[in-house]
Amino acid sequence: MKRTELHRKYAEIIIKTAINQQEGKPLLIRTEIVQKEFVRELARTAYENGASLVSVKYSDSELGRMRLDRVKKEEYLDFVPSHVENMYESYLSDSWSSISLRGPENPDIMEGADSRRLGRASKAISLASQDFLKGISANRIAWNVCLFPTEAWAAKVLGDSANWEERIWEILIPVLRLDRDDPAKAWLEHDAELKRRSEHMNRMRYDMIHFTGPGTDLYVGMSPNRVFAGGRCVNQSGIVFFPNIPTEEIFSTPDYTRTEGTVRTTRPVEVLGSQVEGAWFRFQKGKVVEFGADRNEAVLDQYLQFDEGAKALGEVALVDVNSPIYRSGKIFQNILFDENASCHIALGNGYADCIENGTSMSDEELKATRCNSSLVHTDFMIGSEEVSVLGVRKDGSEDRIIEDGVFII
Repeated sequence: MKRTELHRKYAEIIIKTAINQQEGKPLLIRTEIVQKEFVRELARTAYENGASLVSVKYSDSELGRMRLDRVKKEEYLDFVPSHVENMYESYLSDSWSSISLRGPENPDIMEGADSRRLGRASKAISLASQDFLKGISANRIAWNVCLFPTEAWAAKVLGDSANWEERIWEILIPVLRLDRDDPAKAWLEHDAELKRRSEHMNRMRYDMIHFTGPGTDLYVGMSPNRVFAGGRCVNQSGIVFFPNIPTEEIFSTPDYTRTEGTVRTTRPVEVLGSQVEGAWFRFQKGKVVEFGADRNEAVLDQYLQFDEGAKALGEVALVDVNSPIYRSGKIFQNILFDENASCHIALGNGYADCIENGTSMSDEELKATRCNSSLVHTDFMIGSEEVSVLGVRKDGSEDRIIEDGVFII
């Protein structure tokens, strides 16, 4: 497949199938400057499908690192322009669609940064954008997270940058289902299978989800009003969309007070811009009471101090090793891909749309139903061919859900 045709097909999947661009709707794209070429392809496709405006919010990671290192007083990192909060609110109130296009110019830009400064700057922007992120989690608008490869990111996945475009797309094409005669149809068929798995879990209404494996014996408590979801969602205007491309997970929002046991991660994860490897946690009464990591433990510590909700679960997700992302044999060093290769848990904010009538609940009502609230949400991968998952009923009896990494439901 020629490069231009490949980019066009990928843009069509994102605009027409994932975000389901509607006639007359404005579209926001958030990304780094390095992505400007593919952004233009997305914009062309969006306008062809009726977008009234495509607005791009570019960031520059080099400038972000420069500020962390060079700002004279640490308290200056608390400053966020007052218009930012209003800007994000306007995206929700005016019913924009939103694409978060990942693919870093420099994946390691935050390595070695002062963890305290990094935490402080991250918290400031999280406070300013918290209502927008809550709106996203409640599906007030159609939104999507996707990725376009960069040379630096591809080199981390491949081991070097030799002939990187051809090599990385050989991996990404089947993952993105761009090798199918009709990729859009393939994604809809996949959506139906994710819905089938979700419906099974929703019929069973397990009281707890039990993960077992090397270094892992973890019970995640659920509430009776929880639902599993996967694949496409519906926003508050009735528009169907894919929040992630790719997506392989079914997921739900736990009771944040009922996580017990220990768990060890099976893949690296980016935390506050730095790669944390070999992380482990011990939970008691829903909260992390002990933790460690082989790499960047100090960054993980800063994350857990973000707010009280950062120490508790906001998501539990099931993925099996038949995921094309897992089968690729690659660690993608990117949460969008790595979370869809493996079962995972998230420390931080919970999803209102995984609670019956949750999207219409107030913050107080969500808290009363024991949905975690936090400024952050980070997935930690805990699945592999050595990990099994069981559903636990209130009487203590268990059903197998995933055995040695493979769904059996």
